[in-house]
Amino acid sequence: MVGRKSLAALATGVVSLALAACSGPEPKSEYVTAVAEVGDVRDSVPATGTLTTKGGAEIRAPRAGVISAVYAKEGDQVRAGQVLATLAAPARGPSREEAAANASASEASYREAEVSLRNARDRLERNRTLQAQGFVSPAAVRTAGAEVEQAQAAVDRLASERTAVRARARVIAAEGAGADVVAPLDGSVTFAAARVGQRVTPEDERALFQTGQDIRDMTLEILISEADLARVSMKSRVLFTVDAYPGISEEATLVSIGAAPIREGRFVSYRALARVNNYAEVLKPGMSASVQLVRADARSAVRIPIQATYFAPPDYMAPLPPGKLEDLKRESHGDMRAVRVGARGLEIRRMLMEGFRVVFVLEQGRPVRREIRVGAETDEFIEVTEGLRPGDVVIIKSARDARKAV
Repeated sequence: MVGRKSLAALATGVVSLALAACSGPEPKSEYVTAVAEVGDVRDSVPATGTLTTKGGAEIRAPRAGVISAVYAKEGDQVRAGQVLATLAAPARGPSREEAAANASASEASYREAEVSLRNARDRLERNRTLQAQGFVSPAAVRTAGAEVEQAQAAVDRLASERTAVRARARVIAAEGAGADVVAPLDGSVTFAAARVGQRVTPEDERALFQTGQDIRDMTLEILISEADLARVSMKSRVLFTVDAYPGISEEATLVSIGAAPIREGRFVSYRALARVNNYAEVLKPGMSASVQLVRADARSAVRIPIQATYFAPPDYMAPLPPGKLEDLKRESHGDMRAVRVGARGLEIRRMLMEGFRVVFVLEQGRPVRREIRVGAETDEFIEVTEGLRPGDVVIIKSARDARKAV
């Protein structure tokens, strides 16, 4: 009895081995796939920035001089044209007298040259008349003409000198008069460095005053590296910290991304502007900021590789509105490959406008079209908020394309 059971079990095992040998290895999939999983979709661009006020201005001395009075301090509200400080130039009596004397002498020399020019012209005309009557030679006429040219050159030279001397006299006279430092715009004084007795010039590196229209409505000027520019868009979230409050993260709203490059040696950056609500007035103009431009920040989200949104089977025909297929056939002269490409382009455009994408899920070895709603995305992953569950298998590319790439 035991012998029969042993023989039956042995026979069953032999049959199983034979069937396994005949079946061969499991066929390879036609597609490279990935599994929808739960994870983070995060990407941010680091940058630097500076806080400024809207309509801010740096105010310097309009001319060289000494500050004789200061009328504004930090925090004061000022109006456009309001006097912030008064300048009085150092006494320059000898210089002014010298400039006036030079101007008078230059004017006298110019007048003398004009008289000499008129006399030379009269002699030239007289010699021409006498030559016509045969009383003087042609050489005398040529000599008179040369004298006119010399006299004209002297007048031109003295006219230029007179202009320069007059300009110098006006500058010296202006430097001797008092001058006012005025606010160019309405706003508040955010910085005041003017002191009575201080010598100043328009070329001073440090401004006497800085004003801003409203410190509660500030602008964050951001410098974005050329290498990171493609990762920043108007939808990017702007977070920043300042050294004065390193543990506090502030938020700003991006309002523009500049197109003009800013070059510093080999490095190229682009300026972006973000609006900051400084309602508590704790942030000050000129503060440096460490900035993060957040492109994506989805935590514990369903995600798939971004490549899955690019795949479509070779013979895939995207759904089209009624009549559109015939239009594409006419435009493509019956070339169905061109028709499929056109239909796919229309589908991608429509999906992007509605916040959806199309992926293909592998079900029973075949690609099945699936529309998904998406959220945050990076160069590697995209968040799926609707249309997929963790564990769903999405197609990234065909195995044939993957082998060609290798």
